[in-house]
Amino acid sequence: MRLFGAERLVSPLTIPVQSATCCRIWAYDRPVTAAPNHPIAEVRTERMATGGESVARLDDGRVIFVRGALAGETVRVEITEQKKRFTRGLVLDVIEPSPNRRESGCSHAATGECGGCDWMHIEPATQHAYKHEIVVEQLQRLGRIETPSVLSVETERGRRTTVRCSVSGGRAGYRARRSDRSFAAVECGAAHPLIEELIISADFGDATEVTLRVGATTGQRLILTNGAVGQVQVPSDVQVVHEDDPGAAAIVEEIAGRPWRISALSFFQTSAEGAEALVASVARGLSGSQGDLVDLYAGVGLLGGAAAADRLKCSVESSPASVADARHNLGSDVNIVQKRVEHWTPTEFSTVIADPARRGLGAAGAAAIDRTGAGALVLVSCDPASLGRDTALLAEQGWCHGSSEVIDMFPDTSRIEVVSSFTR
Repeated sequence: MRLFGAERLVSPLTIPVQSATCCRIWAYDRPVTAAPNHPIAEVRTERMATGGESVARLDDGRVIFVRGALAGETVRVEITEQKKRFTRGLVLDVIEPSPNRRESGCSHAATGECGGCDWMHIEPATQHAYKHEIVVEQLQRLGRIETPSVLSVETERGRRTTVRCSVSGGRAGYRARRSDRSFAAVECGAAHPLIEELIISADFGDATEVTLRVGATTGQRLILTNGAVGQVQVPSDVQVVHEDDPGAAAIVEEIAGRPWRISALSFFQTSAEGAEALVASVARGLSGSQGDLVDLYAGVGLLGGAAAADRLKCSVESSPASVADARHNLGSDVNIVQKRVEHWTPTEFSTVIADPARRGLGAAGAAAIDRTGAGALVLVSCDPASLGRDTALLAEQGWCHGSSEVIDMFPDTSRIEVVSSFTR
C-alpha cells in the first residue's frame, strides 16, 4: 500500500525568464491558417490565466487571452472573439518562444485539432509552476488572502481511466476546443492503454458519443453508448451498455488498498494514480481534526471511506448510481443520504470533507457546511476560481484558510485540482 508514501511536497518552481531570440517557430507542429476576416495581432504575453490561456494586451489596452502561448513569449495571434473589455485569440506562430516550450508528443495536439491536452506544448515542470501560481493568484484576488500557504504535490503521472469521445462513422475521437468539429483519433497518450486500444480500433456503430471506462488495477472495461449496443464491435471482455439503460454494469478499481465499485453512471477520479494522490492529500488535510465526520458530494464514497473510514458517519450524494455504489463500498455503518447538499438538513459533525462540482460550494453549499457546526473542513476544488470564491464565502462564516495543496491530476492540461484545509 502506497497511500501515504507515494507523494512528496515540493516548493514552487521557478520559471526562467525568456531572453530575446530571433528564431521563429510554429505554435503547432504544422502551420495554422487564420480564418478570413479575422484580425491578426502581434503581442507579448505576460502570465497564465485560469482556463489555460496566456494573458497579453493589445495596442488599444484591451486584455487578450491567447490560446497556445506560454508566459513571456512574443506571438502572432488570430483574434477569434472580441468583447468590449477583452478579446480571445489563437496563436498562429511564435516569434520569440519561451525556453519552457516543447514539441507536442501527440499528432492531434500538434495540429491543434484536439481540444483536450491544451498544455502539451509546455514542459512538465513549468506546467506545475503555472498551476501553483494560478492557485496563489486566485486565493489572493478572490479569496482575499494576502499570503496564502500553497504547496505543490509531486504526483505519479497517471493516464485517464474515463474518457468521453465523439463518434463519426463508427470511429471514436475528440473535438477541437470551443468547437463542434470532431475527428477520428489514431492515438491518445492521455488515455489508459486499455482505453486507447478501444479508441483506435473499436467500431462504435451508429453512436455519436461514447464514454469509455477502465479499472486500471483490475483491467475491467466498460462502454456507455448513445447508439445501438448491438452495433458496437469490441473485444469480448468489454461490457457495452446504453447510456439510458446501463443496468448493473460496473467496474472495480483498487485504491488505498481496497476495492471500490464504480457503476457505469457514477463519477470517479480521472486516474488511479490521481485518486491515490487525492486521498493522501485529504488525509493530510484531516490531520489534527477529531470527532465524527461527514463527506459531502461524496460520490462512491472514496474520500471519506479511504482517508477517514474510522470517523466517517455520514455521506451525502445526489446521484442515484453513486449512492448505490457508496452503500456497497462503505457498508451499513455509514449513513448514506441521497440528496443535494444544498437541500440536506444536517446534524452536528466535528469535521467536513466537501468535493463539489467545478462551480464550487457557492452560498448554499457553504451554508450547509455552516449548519453542521464543524470546526474543521477539507475542501476539494477542481477550479481555482471557485476555490477563491468559496474561500471568501467561508471566511464570512468564520473559517480560516490553513493551506492548500495543488495536485497535478490532469497532466498536459490546464485543469487544476486543489485540496484545502480550513478551521474555525
